[in-house]
Order: sequence, then structure tokens, then C-alpha cells
Amino acid sequence: MIQPTLAPTRRRRRSGTTLVELLVTMMIFGVVMSSAFSFLLSQTRSYRTMAARTDQVQNARFGHDILRQELRAAGTNVVDAQPLIVYASDSVFAFNADLLTNLVDSGLFTGAIYVDPYATDAEASALTMASPIMIPGSSFSYPLADYSSAMGTIGEAETIIFFFTPDTTTSEADDYMLVRQVNAQPAEIVASGLTRSGGKPFFRFWYDPARYNPTADGLELVPNTWLPLAKTVAIRGAAPDTGTSTTTRIDQIRAVEVSYKASKRSSGAREEVRYTVAVPNVGADRAVRACGRPPLPPSAPSAVWNADSAAVMLSWPKAVDDGGGEDDTLRYVLWRRPFGATSWGSPLATVGAAGATLTYSYRDGGVTAGSGLQYQYVLAVQDCTPNLSTLSGVTTAVVP
Repeated sequence: MIQPTLAPTRRRRRSGTTLVELLVTMMIFGVVMSSAFSFLLSQTRSYRTMAARTDQVQNARFGHDILRQELRAAGTNVVDAQPLIVYASDSVFAFNADLLTNLVDSGLFTGAIYVDPYATDAEASALTMASPIMIPGSSFSYPLADYSSAMGTIGEAETIIFFFTPDTTTSEADDYMLVRQVNAQPAEIVASGLTRSGGKPFFRFWYDPARYNPTADGLELVPNTWLPLAKTVAIRGAAPDTGTSTTTRIDQIRAVEVSYKASKRSSGAREEVRYTVAVPNVGADRAVRACGRPPLPPSAPSAVWNADSAAVMLSWPKAVDDGGGEDDTLRYVLWRRPFGATSWGSPLATVGAAGATLTYSYRDGGVTAGSGLQYQYVLAVQDCTPNLSTLSGVTTAVVP
């Protein structure tokens, strides 16, 4: 039996991509991806530039702000014999100021700018000859004397030093850091990535020339030949630190000019920073006071043991400037020490001035009874500057 022959089936052509189409597609995809990557890289560069620029501005601004704040405080609450400005060169400026106290009530007595009860005495008081320091970038050792207050305690104005020093953490030879140091405490970096601005010194100083030229008017720039200036005498204002001697030049500084450029190398051009900071508290005679002259000293207090109150009862008449005289007495400040002690330490108490009151009193219940100890008391008056008068005569009380 013969089988019928089947007609051959036509094969359908499979649809696909030719080599030409694939190449065209890849070219289009490459162009799109190239544009996308170019845009992404451009955005990344812009972001990095903006971040670097922001870092540059903040770096420069922080250095500007802290210098402006603290340089203006130079000379604050400095005892009479203590230098106001210690050292000045084209890259170092050191001065004394009572920026910090660790006594919560110290502002009532001295007018410190900041209070930090956790600060150590080494951070919040004047340097002593027992622990001198070398001013950075110099061979000048400071202090040359111990500077005490009217109470016999060490002064409260610490030494603040700002200096520019090469930045060894970068590969750029012209990079500097602005560094701050207080007394002998570890130095801290304020700003980095700094360079000199057009070859100018980091610090320039303006001084009052009236002492050397009575006809001079206004401030003049301290000549480079004067630098560095250093307070090389132990006692400010005493011979040989008088008249027109060379050592008085540093006391005539009235403003500090600061110049530098700031940026990271990756940000390209550097931001130029230039400003002048006045130092209004600095003056050779320091005659300008907010409340006139220091108040006159009060009479010595009387001190009597009172067995019923188990306390020493103190009393004293009002001072000359309390309700009279310059009429600027704000308070009376009392000190107590055991008989034989050589310093008064921190104040015992303050008593506010009342003006109309003729006699003031204070009850000291902090003495130790039953031991026959003797205690000594002194008194001073404080005005609103704040200035303290000299101390009254010593009064002794026996506690049976």
C-alpha cells in the first residue's frame, strides 16, 4: 500500500538582533552611561569643593572668633605688679588675663570672665616661679616673679599664649597651625591649614606713641626692629620699667593685627583672613576705671567670742565710700586665718553694702571651739569695677 506523500513544512524565520543593531544599541548605551558618569563625577567634585570650602570658612572663622574674644580680655584682673602683655613677636602673642576661675563665688571678688568649678588651680591662677614655662618659639622664660593679690594669695590672671607653628602633619612646607596654650597646660590646636598672607607676619601690633613723642596723635605700627617685645623686668611699673625705657614698649600695645590665609590644599585658592583686635584693658598706668579710684580701706573689724552663739561676732563701721565719698561701695569682703598662717586664702564671706546702715556685723560659726585657738580677721571694701581696697588692720579673736 502506497502511503501519501506529505508536503514539506515551511520553516519560520526566528526574530532576533543583528550584529549591526547590537553595535548601535551598545553605542547608544555607552553615550548615555558616559553622560551619567560625567554628571555624577561633576556632582561629586562640586560636593567635595563645597565641603572643602565650608571647612575652610569654618576653620578660618573659628580662629578669628577665639582670637577676637580672648585678645580683648588681655589685662583683665591683673594685679598691679604683673605684666599685662608678656611677649609679642610676628608669630607669638602672650598676655595675662583672668579668663577662668574655679571658685564659684570668685566673680563676686575678682570679675573672672568664666567660672569652671572643675578647673585646677594650675589652669585658673597666675604662673609661679616654682613652675615657669618657656614661651613657645622663644628663649624667654616666664614668670620672673610671683604675683600676689592684696590678700597675699597668688594672682588669678593666667597666662594665655597664641602662636603659629609649622604644621608637621602635612606635606606642604608652608602650612601652619594656630595653637593656644594656657599656663603650662597642654597646647591645643585652634586652626590648621594656614599660611602667611602675601608674606605678611601673622601678628602685627599697633601702639600708642604718646609716651615717646608727646606730639604724636593716634596709633602707630610697631616697627619690625622692636620685635620681639618681652617683659624682661620682674615688676611692672617699677624702676627700671618706667619713663620711656625699652621695657615699657610692650605696655603701649593697643591693638593686634592678625593676617593669614586658610584652606585645605584640595580646595584650590586660599581664603585670606585679616582683622585687628583692640586690647582696651591694656595701659601703662591703667588709670581708667569703671567706678573711679579704688575704694578707701575700712576700719578694722572688732571680733569677740560669744559663748551663747558658739561663734565669733564681728562688727565694723561703714566705710568712707559707703553712702559718701565716691559712693560706689558694693560689698565688704572678710577673710579669716588661723593665728600664725602666712596667707589669707579665699574670702570667708561678703556682706552687701546698705548705704544707710551705720554698723555692719557678721556671725562666724565656722571656728573650732574648746581648743583655745586664735583666729585673725581682715576686711576690705569692693566697688563695681570691681576694685578691692587695701586690707584693714588685723584683728585677733581667741576661741576658748
